[in-house]
Amino acid sequence: MDAPLQGGRYIRYACAVLTDCGVCSLPADPVGLAARAGIMLLPLSQIENYPLWVPYDIADSLRMTSAVTLSYPTFCIVFRDMETDADRLRFALFHELGHIFMNHYRDFPEAMSSNRTADPALEAEADAFALNLMAPVPVVDVIRYNRPRQAKASLFGLSRTAWMRRLDSMDSDRSFIDEEMANILLFLFRDYLLGRRCSACGKSFRDEQQNDTCPYCGASSPEWTL
Repeated sequence: MDAPLQGGRYIRYACAVLTDCGVCSLPADPVGLAARAGIMLLPLSQIENYPLWVPYDIADSLRMTSAVTLSYPTFCIVFRDMETDADRLRFALFHELGHIFMNHYRDFPEAMSSNRTADPALEAEADAFALNLMAPVPVVDVIRYNRPRQAKASLFGLSRTAWMRRLDSMDSDRSFIDEEMANILLFLFRDYLLGRRCSACGKSFRDEQQNDTCPYCGASSPEWTL
Protein backbone atom coordinates (compact mmCIF):
# COMPACT_ATOMS: atom_id res chain seq x y z
CA MET A 1 0.00 0.00 0.00
CA ASP A 2 1.44 3.37 -0.99
CA ALA A 3 1.45 6.31 1.42
CA PRO A 4 -1.96 5.67 3.03
CA LEU A 5 -1.84 8.78 5.20
CA GLN A 6 -1.47 11.10 2.23
CA GLY A 7 -4.79 12.62 1.20
CA GLY A 8 -6.43 12.13 4.58
CA ARG A 9 -8.56 9.15 3.52
CA TYR A 10 -8.76 8.02 7.14
CA ILE A 11 -10.35 11.33 8.15
CA ARG A 12 -13.11 11.03 5.56
CA TYR A 13 -13.88 7.51 6.73
CA ALA A 14 -13.86 8.54 10.39
CA CYS A 15 -16.23 11.41 9.65
CA ALA A 16 -18.57 9.10 7.70
CA VAL A 17 -18.64 6.53 10.50
CA LEU A 18 -19.31 9.17 13.16
CA THR A 19 -22.21 10.47 11.06
CA ASP A 20 -23.68 7.12 10.04
CA CYS A 21 -23.46 5.63 13.54
CA GLY A 22 -24.67 8.76 15.32
CA VAL A 23 -21.68 9.27 17.60
CA CYS A 24 -22.30 12.60 19.33
CA SER A 25 -20.53 12.57 22.70
CA LEU A 26 -17.24 11.68 24.33
CA PRO A 27 -15.69 9.28 24.89
CA ALA A 28 -16.88 7.32 21.86
CA ASP A 29 -18.18 3.84 22.63
CA PRO A 30 -16.71 1.10 20.40
CA VAL A 31 -19.22 -1.51 21.59
CA GLY A 32 -22.24 0.60 20.75
CA LEU A 33 -20.74 1.72 17.45
CA ALA A 34 -19.94 -1.84 16.40
CA ALA A 35 -23.48 -2.94 17.29
CA ARG A 36 -25.00 -0.18 15.15
CA ALA A 37 -22.72 -1.19 12.26
CA GLY A 38 -23.60 -4.87 12.63
CA ILE A 39 -20.09 -5.95 13.61
CA MET A 40 -19.78 -8.59 16.32
CA LEU A 41 -17.47 -8.09 19.29
CA LEU A 42 -16.67 -11.20 21.31
CA PRO A 43 -14.73 -11.40 24.60
CA LEU A 44 -11.95 -13.97 24.54
CA SER A 45 -13.18 -15.58 27.76
CA GLN A 46 -16.37 -16.71 26.01
CA ILE A 47 -14.76 -18.46 23.07
CA GLU A 48 -11.31 -19.70 24.05
CA ASN A 49 -12.64 -23.14 24.98
CA TYR A 50 -14.45 -23.68 21.69
CA PRO A 51 -12.38 -26.05 19.48
CA LEU A 52 -13.73 -24.54 16.25
CA TRP A 53 -11.83 -21.34 17.04
CA VAL A 54 -8.49 -23.08 17.61
CA PRO A 55 -7.22 -22.81 13.99
CA TYR A 56 -7.21 -19.03 14.30
CA ASP A 57 -4.80 -19.23 17.24
CA ILE A 58 -6.62 -16.31 18.84
CA ALA A 59 -5.00 -16.56 22.24
CA ASP A 60 -1.53 -16.36 20.71
CA SER A 61 -2.51 -13.37 18.56
CA LEU A 62 -3.86 -11.53 21.57
CA ARG A 63 -0.58 -11.81 23.48
CA MET A 64 0.70 -8.87 21.44
CA THR A 65 -2.46 -6.75 21.38
CA SER A 66 -5.83 -6.26 23.04
CA ALA A 67 -8.03 -7.14 20.05
CA VAL A 68 -7.87 -9.07 16.79
CA THR A 69 -10.22 -9.25 13.80
CA LEU A 70 -11.45 -12.46 12.21
CA SER A 71 -12.67 -11.88 8.67
CA TYR A 72 -14.16 -15.30 7.89
CA PRO A 73 -16.92 -16.35 7.61
CA THR A 74 -18.01 -12.89 8.76
CA PHE A 75 -16.26 -9.99 10.43
CA CYS A 76 -15.84 -10.47 14.15
CA ILE A 77 -13.51 -8.72 16.59
CA VAL A 78 -12.26 -10.79 19.50
CA PHE A 79 -10.97 -8.75 22.43
CA ARG A 80 -9.09 -9.61 25.57
CA ASP A 81 -11.73 -8.88 28.20
CA MET A 82 -9.20 -9.38 30.99
CA GLU A 83 -7.44 -6.22 29.75
CA THR A 84 -7.22 -3.88 32.76
CA ASP A 85 -6.40 -0.73 30.79
CA ALA A 86 -9.79 0.47 29.48
CA ASP A 87 -8.25 3.19 27.29
CA ARG A 88 -5.84 0.74 25.67
CA LEU A 89 -8.69 -1.65 24.90
CA ARG A 90 -10.94 1.13 23.55
CA PHE A 91 -8.24 2.28 21.14
CA ALA A 92 -7.49 -1.30 20.06
CA LEU A 93 -11.16 -1.88 19.24
CA PHE A 94 -11.40 1.32 17.20
CA HIS A 95 -8.16 0.36 15.45
CA GLU A 96 -9.67 -2.99 14.43
CA LEU A 97 -12.91 -1.30 13.39
CA GLY A 98 -10.79 1.00 11.25
CA HIS A 99 -9.44 -1.96 9.30
CA ILE A 100 -13.00 -3.08 8.60
CA PHE A 101 -14.56 0.30 7.81
CA MET A 102 -11.71 1.28 5.49
CA ASN A 103 -12.02 -1.99 3.57
CA HIS A 104 -8.49 -3.19 4.28
CA TYR A 105 -9.61 -6.81 4.21
CA ARG A 106 -11.32 -6.35 0.85
CA ASP A 107 -8.70 -4.17 -0.85
CA PHE A 108 -5.55 -5.72 0.64
CA PRO A 109 -6.45 -9.37 1.42
CA GLU A 110 -2.88 -10.65 1.24
CA ALA A 111 -1.51 -7.94 3.52
CA MET A 112 -4.31 -8.55 6.05
CA SER A 113 -3.87 -12.33 6.08
CA SER A 114 -3.49 -13.73 9.60
CA ASN A 115 -0.30 -15.57 8.65
CA ARG A 116 1.44 -12.43 7.37
CA THR A 117 3.44 -9.84 9.28
CA ALA A 118 1.32 -6.75 9.88
CA ASP A 119 1.65 -4.15 7.12
CA PRO A 120 3.04 -0.93 8.70
CA ALA A 121 1.14 1.32 6.28
CA LEU A 122 -2.23 -0.29 6.97
CA GLU A 123 -1.58 -0.30 10.70
CA ALA A 124 -0.71 3.40 10.59
CA GLU A 125 -3.91 4.16 8.70
CA ALA A 126 -6.02 2.19 11.21
CA ASP A 127 -4.33 4.12 14.05
CA ALA A 128 -5.05 7.44 12.33
CA PHE A 129 -8.68 6.41 11.80
CA ALA A 130 -9.03 5.56 15.50
CA LEU A 131 -7.57 8.90 16.61
CA ASN A 132 -9.85 10.90 14.31
CA LEU A 133 -12.92 8.99 15.37
CA MET A 134 -12.19 9.24 19.09
CA ALA A 135 -10.94 12.83 18.96
CA PRO A 136 -12.17 14.65 15.81
CA VAL A 137 -10.01 17.68 15.08
CA PRO A 138 -12.82 20.34 15.06
CA VAL A 139 -14.21 19.02 18.36
CA VAL A 140 -10.76 18.96 19.95
CA ASP A 141 -10.12 22.51 18.71
CA VAL A 142 -13.35 23.84 20.28
CA ILE A 143 -12.66 22.19 23.62
CA ARG A 144 -9.00 23.19 23.73
CA TYR A 145 -9.88 26.81 22.94
CA ASN A 146 -12.79 27.14 25.38
CA ARG A 147 -11.93 24.65 28.11
CA PRO A 148 -8.19 23.95 27.94
CA ARG A 149 -8.10 22.35 31.39
CA GLN A 150 -10.67 19.77 30.32
CA ALA A 151 -8.95 18.98 27.02
CA LYS A 152 -7.01 15.97 28.23
CA ALA A 153 -6.62 12.30 27.41
CA SER A 154 -9.32 11.00 29.77
CA LEU A 155 -12.04 13.15 28.17
CA PHE A 156 -11.55 11.34 24.86
CA GLY A 157 -10.92 7.91 26.33
CA LEU A 158 -7.32 7.93 25.13
CA SER A 159 -4.20 6.84 26.93
CA ARG A 160 -1.65 9.56 27.59
CA THR A 161 0.57 8.18 24.82
CA ALA A 162 -2.30 8.16 22.31
CA TRP A 163 -3.31 11.69 23.37
CA MET A 164 0.19 12.97 22.68
CA ARG A 165 0.01 11.36 19.23
CA ARG A 166 -3.34 13.08 18.71
CA LEU A 167 -1.84 16.46 19.56
CA ASP A 168 1.21 15.85 17.36
CA SER A 169 -0.99 15.04 14.34
CA MET A 170 -3.52 17.87 14.78
CA ASP A 171 -1.95 20.26 12.27
CA SER A 172 -1.46 17.69 9.53
CA ASP A 173 -4.96 16.25 10.00
CA ARG A 174 -6.54 19.71 10.08
CA SER A 175 -5.19 20.36 6.58
CA PHE A 176 -7.48 17.61 5.22
CA ILE A 177 -10.67 18.95 6.81
CA ASP A 178 -12.70 21.42 4.76
CA GLU A 179 -15.41 23.72 6.09
CA GLU A 180 -18.24 21.34 5.20
CA MET A 181 -16.66 18.45 7.06
CA ALA A 182 -15.91 20.63 10.08
CA ASN A 183 -19.53 21.81 10.19
CA ILE A 184 -20.81 18.23 9.98
CA LEU A 185 -18.65 17.14 12.89
CA LEU A 186 -19.48 20.16 15.05
CA PHE A 187 -23.20 19.69 14.37
CA LEU A 188 -22.94 16.06 15.48
CA PHE A 189 -21.42 17.12 18.80
CA ARG A 190 -23.50 20.32 19.12
CA ASP A 191 -25.60 19.27 22.12
CA TYR A 192 -22.56 17.83 23.85
CA LEU A 193 -20.49 20.99 23.35
CA LEU A 194 -23.35 23.30 24.40
CA GLY A 195 -24.14 21.39 27.59
CA ARG A 196 -23.84 23.51 30.73
CA ARG A 197 -24.60 23.14 34.44
CA CYS A 198 -25.27 26.16 36.62
CA SER A 199 -23.13 26.15 39.76
CA ALA A 200 -25.60 28.49 41.46
CA CYS A 201 -28.95 26.71 40.98
CA GLY A 202 -27.64 23.30 39.89
CA LYS A 203 -29.78 23.05 36.74
CA SER A 204 -28.47 21.72 33.43
CA PHE A 205 -29.22 23.31 30.07
CA ARG A 206 -27.90 23.93 26.58
CA ASP A 207 -26.25 27.30 26.13
CA GLU A 208 -27.85 27.91 22.71
CA GLN A 209 -26.86 31.57 22.59
CA GLN A 210 -23.41 30.81 24.01
CA ASN A 211 -23.65 33.79 26.34
CA ASP A 212 -22.44 31.89 29.43
CA THR A 213 -25.56 32.82 31.41
CA CYS A 214 -27.98 30.47 33.18
CA PRO A 215 -31.50 30.89 31.71
CA TYR A 216 -33.04 29.83 35.03
CA CYS A 217 -31.38 32.08 37.61
CA GLY A 218 -29.24 34.44 35.53
CA ALA A 219 -25.94 33.38 37.09
CA SER A 220 -22.91 33.82 34.85
CA SER A 221 -20.17 31.42 33.80
CA PRO A 222 -21.99 28.07 34.13
CA GLU A 223 -19.85 24.96 34.10
CA TRP A 224 -19.41 22.98 30.91
CA THR A 225 -20.75 19.45 31.32
CA LEU A 226 -18.02 17.76 29.30
